[in-house]
Amino acid sequence: MALLKREDKENRQVELTIQVEKNEWDAALAAAYEEVKSLYPVEGEVTRAKIEAQHGEDFLYQDAVNATFPAALVEAICAEDIRIAGTPELNVVTIGPDGYTFTALIDLYPEVKLGQYKGLRGVYAAAELSEDDIVAAIDSYLRSHPVEERPEKAAMGDEVTMDFEGFVDGVPFEGGKAENYPLVLGGGLFIPGFEEQLCGIALEEEREVHVTFPKPYTPELEGKDATFKVKVHQIVRRAMAELNDDYAGAQGFDDAAALRRQIMTDALEQKQEEARAAFEDALVRQVIEGMEVTIPEGMIESQLTGLIQELRMQLQSQGVELEQYLEAGGMTMDSLRAQARAQAEEAARYELAMTAVADAEGITVTEEDIDRHYTQMSVMYGMTPEQLRAQLPAAQLSHDIRMSRARGVVVKSGIRA
Repeated sequence: MALLKREDKENRQVELTIQVEKNEWDAALAAAYEEVKSLYPVEGEVTRAKIEAQHGEDFLYQDAVNATFPAALVEAICAEDIRIAGTPELNVVTIGPDGYTFTALIDLYPEVKLGQYKGLRGVYAAAELSEDDIVAAIDSYLRSHPVEERPEKAAMGDEVTMDFEGFVDGVPFEGGKAENYPLVLGGGLFIPGFEEQLCGIALEEEREVHVTFPKPYTPELEGKDATFKVKVHQIVRRAMAELNDDYAGAQGFDDAAALRRQIMTDALEQKQEEARAAFEDALVRQVIEGMEVTIPEGMIESQLTGLIQELRMQLQSQGVELEQYLEAGGMTMDSLRAQARAQAEEAARYELAMTAVADAEGITVTEEDIDRHYTQMSVMYGMTPEQLRAQLPAAQLSHDIRMSRARGVVVKSGIRA
């Protein structure tokens, strides 16, 4: 890597011009060739020269750029001792067999004028249970621990486990088939009319469901009539129980009084946790509101991208893709980003405030700190430290620890009002 130029621009931006030189470039092209050579059949013995003659000498360039620019960018940023905010905007300027040159437009980390962050006052509410709180806690417990029945036929509100396959004009369509799929009838998850037509279906019964895809929907399906072939394997009906000795015994308690005491204990602990969290949030809110800063757009965009990635991973853990979630909600990626923008800006403000506190306090994180946290997390999540490192890079964990310690400085010095 060679840093060719640094240009300071307005609005706390800097543009770096970076060159990836021939030796790095040749190695990246060779590695890219090894990855893809089996995908490009040629006559006779497969060689890079033959593939380049057939597809052009630049056919490996994109893969090689992707492999080399991250390290080159990080090296240049470190060499210039730049603290960035958000994701740099990259642009390839020149490229050829001897290497390539690219520019990186970088938002510099903003200057933060920190106000008071120690000795702040916040309300710390007393944790007490009213009669209404007790009634609500018992009601919540009973609703979250229902009794289950296995009826012979399904009704609205029941959960059915089914196989289904959808057809348009007699032809199966992509994404229209699933096996052992759980669905609560009346939940509104499926196309209008689908769930209602499953009322009365019996175990192992096969039934055809006729629906029309709504508008808007995916262009290939919206407005079209479809037929789903459905077979139900299980029907579960959940009902709210009464708090009595039999029910308490089924939940692992001696009697109803013992279960009631446990519910009240849990409710009081929740109240205490809510009071603690509200106190901490009030202190941190004062730090955020007391600082002076102009947040770069790139920092908000970076936070927004992170929030959407978190949502994607959360949905995938539930077996749902983000695109399916958007489609079911009648949303687009643009509308989702617009909806989440305020949350992203708030996350950026928190990041700036806690980083400023960490800087003011000289908070650092050592390798020993990181190793200890990985060990603690491995016990908590039942994963090895190595597995955790693969999912949570050390740099991110170090950042999280530093933010937590900065928050701790604010909270520990807070005064209960």
